[in-house]
Amino acid sequence: MNQHDDPQPRPRPAGTGGTGKRKPIHRRDTCNERLMPGIHYTPLYEFPVLQGCDAHPLSLVPYSAACQRGFCDPGAFIHFFEDDYRFESIWRDFDRALGKLRRFAGIIEPDFSTCIDYPRPVKAANRFRSQLIAARCEQAGIKVIPSVRAEPGCPWLLDGVPRHSTIAISGYGLIKDPTERRMFLRDVRTTVDTLQPRAIVYYGSDSHGAMDYPRSLGITVWTYPANTRYFTRFHRHATPRNPVNQTVPGHKAAHGPEGGEPWEADAAD
Repeated sequence: MNQHDDPQPRPRPAGTGGTGKRKPIHRRDTCNERLMPGIHYTPLYEFPVLQGCDAHPLSLVPYSAACQRGFCDPGAFIHFFEDDYRFESIWRDFDRALGKLRRFAGIIEPDFSTCIDYPRPVKAANRFRSQLIAARCEQAGIKVIPSVRAEPGCPWLLDGVPRHSTIAISGYGLIKDPTERRMFLRDVRTTVDTLQPRAIVYYGSDSHGAMDYPRSLGITVWTYPANTRYFTRFHRHATPRNPVNQTVPGHKAAHGPEGGEPWEADAAD
């Protein structure tokens, strides 16, 4: 046997995975096989099956900010609508990340990139990673809202996602450019027609009719403006909308220091 071969899992120090003990992570387990047992998979594409939930997040916080020491917002949902490198740690060491996720009301499913110009195998692999992490979080008792968006020629992007539930869609960075906006609106229509959601958590600019189609069907849409700059102590809350009432009582924007004016988001269509 080569001196560098180690048939035994390497023990890792105790962390905050919720139980006080961390499962050993084998150096060869590069595809996270330890997370796969106990998960139900779809028969065709073998993607993890998600249960979903009908939760209504009062606010959203990016994962990178939620990981900062001292930050706590028990009423918020964690979202992953940011660069992949900012939340790659949840894949590398899920047990450690789980302790952080438990401190919040729930999560939006991780959003490993499936960009339109990525090769299909890359998109499939990233989608599988997102769904596997989401399924394990559900198994751990954490509320998960599936994050989805259909694309032509990639039917597995919606595989394993529950119908008639609440879903999350991000239009961040996809609305300003007319070409990208047309593709986004096309994909939103396909997603809505396929999943027939009860409600949509929408993150991004709501201009140019981004969510007009689901609203025309009577689907409630809760919009959360995207902040490119995030203040860890004061953050903007959602602006719930639906086809009947444009605002829902009881929701306020977070205010700046000492009761000042609300923080202005860096507008990003």
